[in-house]
Amino acid sequence: MRKYENVDIVSSLGAVVELNTEHYKSDFKYDIEMFKEAARNPDGENNRLLWLSRQSGTYCHLESDVYIKDTAAFNYWKGCADILGSQSSFPTVIVTDRVLAFAVNVTGIENGRIKGDLYELDYRNHIRHIDKNALPLHTVTATYKDGTTVTLPHKEHDAMRERLYLRHGALQTLTKHPEDAGALQDILKQAREQRDKEARPAMFKLRVQNPKQPGISKQGKQQQQPTIKQQIEANKKQLAADRAAAPEKTAAKTATKNKNTGLGD
Repeated sequence: MRKYENVDIVSSLGAVVELNTEHYKSDFKYDIEMFKEAARNPDGENNRLLWLSRQSGTYCHLESDVYIKDTAAFNYWKGCADILGSQSSFPTVIVTDRVLAFAVNVTGIENGRIKGDLYELDYRNHIRHIDKNALPLHTVTATYKDGTTVTLPHKEHDAMRERLYLRHGALQTLTKHPEDAGALQDILKQAREQRDKEARPAMFKLRVQNPKQPGISKQGKQQQQPTIKQQIEANKKQLAADRAAAPEKTAAKTATKNKNTGLGD
């Protein structure tokens, strides 16, 4: 994992969008608003985000929300992947799009630029981690235009959404909570500590500097890690392979299930 420290968040991720996202590039303007909000008052959570670029658009969510099941953040973040055998210790993850994913730590504003740290994520492994560790959604805290704040079980809030809007005005903020907030903080802390442990400082460069793959050369010299542009090319090939393999893997999974349940007899 590479870590890009104290970079211009908007220009760096904007370059990824230009290179990797072919359609709905305008999605990025909504991400910029999230970065701005995080930079104005970073509190340790609102400035920790997960961001990805795909062929059609981008996603940006609070990291804490991605770790809560049944939230839009959780569903969107996993939306580019299919998980086969999720009960196993290392399930197969088929990525159905060309994805580049980053953890974003917004630290503030310098000379009018939003600054922070970016961590490259292995999207497949991150999906496995989220699928294993995310907690069930329990309650939500909603704040409305007239200043009213309510905390309700999420299903009750969904049922009352229109009534609350008519009574209190437009929804201003919506915060999701698992049943055990302390457990969520522990999960986030462990994920971030592991990320920092594995991260290697690097310069943010999109151009191809070394066409060779990482490893040790015949001369015994350490080769450079692949650039983001090289990763995109590799992702294209992997995506094509995943799409070709997906029907076979799904059929094999169904056959195994039918055999185990006796449905194939």
